[in-house]
Order: sequence, then C-alpha cells, then structure tokens
Amino acid sequence: MNKNIVVIPAKPKKGNLVTSVPVKKTRVAAYCRVSTDTEEQATSYEAQKEHYTEYISRNNEWELVEIYADDGISALSTRNRDEFNRMIDDCKAGKIDMILTKSISRFARNTVDCLNYIRMLKEKNIPVFFEKENINTMDTKGEVLLTIMASLAQQESESLSQNVRLGMQYRFQQGKLMINTTGFLGYDKDEDGKLVINPEQAEIVKRIFLEYLNGSSCQKIAKGLENDGIPTVCGNTKWHDSVIRRILINEKYMGDALLQKTYTVDFLQKKRAVNNGEMPKYYIEDNHEPIISKDTFMLVQKEIARRSSLKDNSGKRRSFSSTHSFSGIIYCSKCENSFNRIHWNNRGKKSIVWRCATRLKNSTGCNARTVKEEVLQNAFVEAINSMISDRSDHIKILQENISKALTGSSPLLAIDNRLMILEQELLENPENKTQIAEEILDLREKRIQLQMKESSDRENASRMKEISEFLEKNIDKITAFDDILAKRITDKVSVFDDRIVFRFKSGTEIEIEQ
Repeated sequence: MNKNIVVIPAKPKKGNLVTSVPVKKTRVAAYCRVSTDTEEQATSYEAQKEHYTEYISRNNEWELVEIYADDGISALSTRNRDEFNRMIDDCKAGKIDMILTKSISRFARNTVDCLNYIRMLKEKNIPVFFEKENINTMDTKGEVLLTIMASLAQQESESLSQNVRLGMQYRFQQGKLMINTTGFLGYDKDEDGKLVINPEQAEIVKRIFLEYLNGSSCQKIAKGLENDGIPTVCGNTKWHDSVIRRILINEKYMGDALLQKTYTVDFLQKKRAVNNGEMPKYYIEDNHEPIISKDTFMLVQKEIARRSSLKDNSGKRRSFSSTHSFSGIIYCSKCENSFNRIHWNNRGKKSIVWRCATRLKNSTGCNARTVKEEVLQNAFVEAINSMISDRSDHIKILQENISKALTGSSPLLAIDNRLMILEQELLENPENKTQIAEEILDLREKRIQLQMKESSDRENASRMKEISEFLEKNIDKITAFDDILAKRITDKVSVFDDRIVFRFKSGTEIEIEQ
C-alpha cells in the first residue's frame, strides 16, 4: 500500500541567523552591565552600549529594540537590576525576539537565576546569544554548555565572596571596625575612620540608660523621647522599643567592640544570620571613647536579665511594668507571686488597690489580702521615718556595708591572665582549637558575670551612701510620699496579713505593722 506523505516545513525560529524563508526583521535587544562606578568601568559601560548599537545595525535582518544597561550593580542576584527586569518584562510583552549580551557572567552569576530566565525565554521562542562563549541558547547543545558556563560563573562569584569574607575576618583580627555610623546613635567617624562621640546624640544615649536604670521600660523611654520631640538617628519622629533595647545591649557605648556578630550564610541571596558560634568573634576592650561607664552598662545588663526572668507562681514569664513606683517589686508572702495595681470599684466606691496576681486569676488560688495604694504609700513613709528616727544606728550599718562592698580583691585579673595564655595557645596549637575555644568562651562568660556583680556591688554602695547622706541631711521626718525616692531606694516589698516589709537597696529591711 503506497503511503502519501506530505512534508510540512518547519517554521523558522526567530533569531535564527540562517534561513531561506523570508521573515520579518528580528527585533533584537542587547543587555550590558558593569559592576562598579569607577571611571574605568564607566568607560566599559559606554563602550558596550556603542558596540551593540553598531553590531545590531550592521545586520539587515535585525531591528534594534533597545540597549538595556545596568550600571554599578552587583550581579549576584537579578532582584535589584531594574533594566534587566524591564527587559524581561518587555520579552513577556512580546516586544523582543532575541537578546544579545557579552557573557554569562554579565547576564547572571547565579546558576539558578540564569537557567530559569533562559528556560522561560526559550518557552517564548526568544534566544539569548552570549558573544564571549559563542552560545546561542536555541542550539541543541546550548543549554548543556550554558549549564557548565553558568556554574563556572557562580563558582567565580562564590570565590570572590569568600575572598571578601576572609578580608573582613582579617580586618576583625586586626581589631579594625567596619561600622556605618549613619544609623549609629551617639557616634560619628573621623577622617581616619575611628569612632568619635557626637555630643548631642550622646546625651540621648545617656538619657536612655539612666531612665532604664531608674525603672522605665523600653516602651516608656521610647514614648518619652517622642513626647519631647527628639528624633531618631535617622531623623524619624517615631521611636520603637526594639531600638531602645538594641541601644541598651550595644557594648560599643561603654567603649568596647564585639566584631563579627553576624555572618553571611547565603552569598547568592546575601542573607546574614546572628553568629551563635558558627564563626569566630573578636572582642576589643577600650577600643574608643565611651559614652556610658562600664559600671552603668553592666548594671543595665543585670536589670535586663532580672526583668526577663520575672515569672508568676506558675512559672510563666510575666511582663515588666514601670508605670508606678511599686511596679515589679511588690510580692505576695503566701504564694510569692507579684501584686498587680488595679482600679477597684467596691459597692460604688472607686479606689486604687494592689492585689495578688494569683488571686486575680483565681479567687480561690490565694487568700492574700488586698492593699489600698494609699496604705502602701503611708507604710513607705513610716518606714523612711523609722530610719530617720534611728539614723545613727542605720548610718553606722550603712557605712559598714559600704566598706564591705568596696573591699576585697577582684578575681578578674586572674581570668584576664588565663585568657591571654589561652589566646596565645590558640594561635600556636590550632589543632586543639575546639577545646581551647570552649575554655575561652566559658571564661568570658564568667568574666561578664563577675563584671556585673562588681558593678552591682559598686552601685549598691552608691545607693547606701545616698541613703546615708539622706538620713544625715533629713533630721525632720517626711510628711508625704515621694515617688522618685521610692523608686530609687526600694528593692522589694512583701505583703503579709499583718505587716508590710520594705527591703531597701542598702540591704536594710523594715517591717511596718498593719
């Protein structure tokens, strides 16, 4: 049986340079890019544009659509390349039949991005021609060659990224800081790149630390700065409590510097992560002039830890409140939960009272009494007056406690000497780096805890001296409750059925019967 076979000729592909079938002119676009803004690269940029304009105009079967050019932008990702993305959009809109570019590395150094775009363009019958590699993506072997070449380009970028990372690490090892002070409150850079204090901004930093130590929350500090019309370092009128917290934990404000807090985890996406030991860190003491004393900084870290550790009697973390003088320091003697301040309406009579949080949650959970705020305030006045009445005895005890707090040898010197030995061993015996590094980390943690304790001891001595001076100056008893005084000198208030016990920051405890 004879078969009748009819040959249906293939349609010529757009961008195919050799064809015997007459077709309309191929709409050709070119893409060029340089990586930096230097004069040399700028010349290359202009040269590429001139080259493609002339190259496309010489071919009678081509019609120039546009030269798409990104200047001074890294090629690791196509996300921020406006002209590249506009070209892709024009391809999707059917405005382009073919793309010319110098090389794969100019088109993309990310294999995934490169292949994804090439495949998407192939589906639309749009070839990309790479001059340097002489690859037309519509060729049968084009994608195989492209995969190899794109992988090499990606390795080149990864190698460059590794070199940059090693360069940064070397600078860290030399103790050289890389800080953008544009968003760094309190400091500027001098002509040598060193940190210098910005006096006006430094006052804001001091205010933040002082208010936090005086009992204010990060949210309250932020609100206060807004109310006073103080702008952020970026000039914004809105302050966020997260910004306040970052300021409070930044060691640079006490003149030290911890380097390599973050590191690059994905050089393609330029993603960074907090360095939790994956990379080495470098700590420099007394690197620059401090805004905050080390004692103040350490006291703030201790207070941050204290507030973070606040828990109710069920073990759940409870939030810190700084609105009132007794917030966060008044506790139930029965269940050891905190007392909360509430507005009470008892049979039409409105008043402000303090009640055990356990009892508030479950009326049968705790039978601790409810205390009116005025009763608490009067009890505080009575406690202060009790100290004034017996001031000679209290002053003597305070002076003895001050002496104890400020005497005694510090173990910090021994730790510092051991750290110097270990750091030298780390350089000389890198094969034992894991064991040495663990001991260094352990000693650094102990050192921080000791610094916090010694700072706390000095602060307690300062508060004891403050109370001692208060008792010496105030011969007459006080007649009214002083909110600021209560915040400054009160450490804890315990509520019992028949009494209220005030423990002051001097270590003195006074019971007031109720």
